[in-house]
Amino acid sequence: MRYSILLLIFSFLFTVGCDSFLDDNPDDRQEIKTVEDVAELVASAYHQATFLFVEWMTDNVGPIENNAQKEYMTEAYLWDPIDSYESQESSTFFWEQAYYAIAHTNEGLSVIDKVEGDDNLRKAIKGEALIARAYSHFLLVNVFAKHYNLKTSNNDLGIPFSDEVEDELFKKYTRLSVQEVYDLIERDIKDGLKLLSDDYFAGSKKYHFTREAAYAFAARFYLFKQEYDKCKFYCDKILGSGSANPAYVRDLNQIYQGTSFSSMASKFSSPDELSNILLIRKESFYARANYGYRSDADKFTEIFSNNIQKEFDNRDQRWNLGTYAVFSPKYDELFQYTTSNTGYPYFIQTELRGEEVILNRMECMIMEGNYTKALDDYHVLAEKRYESGGILVLDSIKKFYSKEDAKEAMISFLIDERRKEFLDEGLRWFDIKRFALSVQHTTLNEESFHLAANDNKTAVQIPQKAITNGITPNPR
Repeated sequence: MRYSILLLIFSFLFTVGCDSFLDDNPDDRQEIKTVEDVAELVASAYHQATFLFVEWMTDNVGPIENNAQKEYMTEAYLWDPIDSYESQESSTFFWEQAYYAIAHTNEGLSVIDKVEGDDNLRKAIKGEALIARAYSHFLLVNVFAKHYNLKTSNNDLGIPFSDEVEDELFKKYTRLSVQEVYDLIERDIKDGLKLLSDDYFAGSKKYHFTREAAYAFAARFYLFKQEYDKCKFYCDKILGSGSANPAYVRDLNQIYQGTSFSSMASKFSSPDELSNILLIRKESFYARANYGYRSDADKFTEIFSNNIQKEFDNRDQRWNLGTYAVFSPKYDELFQYTTSNTGYPYFIQTELRGEEVILNRMECMIMEGNYTKALDDYHVLAEKRYESGGILVLDSIKKFYSKEDAKEAMISFLIDERRKEFLDEGLRWFDIKRFALSVQHTTLNEESFHLAANDNKTAVQIPQKAITNGITPNPR
C-alpha cells in the first residue's frame, strides 16, 4: 500500500545529512512507501533556522558604529518584540522553522508502523524522530518562555507542544505550562533513547541524533531542569565515570594555527573534530561580523580578564575584518547558489559539543558540593585552553572572587568559564536566564537599557503571526 503525505511548502530546501536535498515533487507531495522514505522525512527535522539572535540580547555584545544595524537587530538588543523582520536571524523564522521540523517528525511517526521495511531500521528512525522532536520543543520553550523553575513552572506560560499530525486547516493550539512542556520533552527523550541506534547513519554521523548526541542533549535538558544526578548520568555516558576523556576538548592550538579565518572556523565546526557531537547546517547571515551587535575589544577584555590562570587563554582570538567588531573564528560562511548568481549564505553550527558536556558535569558536581571532582573536570578543559594548563585549587578561586562560601565562588567561576567557552554561540542567553543575571545595554547614542534578573522579557515575545492566530502572548 502506498501512503502519500501532503507536506508544507517551504521557502528553502532542507538538507539530508548536509549533502543532498529532498526531491521536490511536481505535485508538492512526498510519497511515503518505505521506512527509508520516512528516514528522508525525519532528516528534515534538522531545520536551518538558528537561535543565535539571542546572542544580541546578552552582555557579550554592544553597539558597533561601523556595523550594519538593522531594525530587527536593535529590537533584539533592546529585548523588544522582533516584529520588523521575519526571515533568517529573526524569532519568527526560528519559531516557524522549528514547528515545520516538528511537523515532519509527526508525519513520519504517524505512518512509520504502516510502511514496508526493516524493523530494526524502523525502530532507529522512530528513536531519531522522537529525540529531534524533543530537541526542537526544548529550544522553543527555552527561547520563548521563562526558564524552568521548580516553584513557578507549573504556572509559567510555555509553548504549544505538537505531537500529532496537522490534519486540520486551521488547527487551534494553546500554550502549555513550562512544566507540561518539559514533561512531554522528557517523555520523548526517554522513548527515543529506547529505540535510537547508530547502525544506520553513514559518514561522520555528526549531522544526526546519534546516541552520543542524544546523551548530550539529555544532559543539557536535565541540567536546565536542575536534576543533577540525571544530568551527570548522561554526561558519564559520554565522558566516562572517571576523569573526563580529553578527546572531547578541541585543541585550540591546532585549530587556530595558520592565518586564514575561514580555515580556522572550518576546523572548529569540522565533523572530524570529536568534540563536535551534533552539527546542523544553518541558513544565516550571522557569520558576518559586520552585521548586528557584537563584541568589541573592550568587551573581549572584560570577558577574558577574569583569568585566574594569569596566562594567555587560547579562546581569546581577536579577529577584525575592517570593522570595530572583534570575534573568534567559529563560523565559516559558505554559499548555496539557487541560480547562477543568487542564493543564500549558510554555515555549520556546533549545536552540541564535548566541552559543554564537561562544563555541565562540572556544574552538577558544584551543585552537589563535590568541588574536587568539579575541578578535575575543569583541569581537563584547561589543559587545552591555557598555555601551561594551570591547576587550580578551591582556595585560589575563593580568593579571586572574594567569596568565603565555596559554592558561591565555584558558581561564579563556572559562569565565567561558560561565558568564555560559548562566546558567540547563544548559550550565554540561557545562562543569563538560568542564573538570574541582569544585563545592561547601551546604544550608540549612549542611552542605557537594563534587563533585570528574571525580567519577563527574558521570555522572547512569540511572533506576531502566532499572536494573531490566537496564541497567548508573553506578559510584559
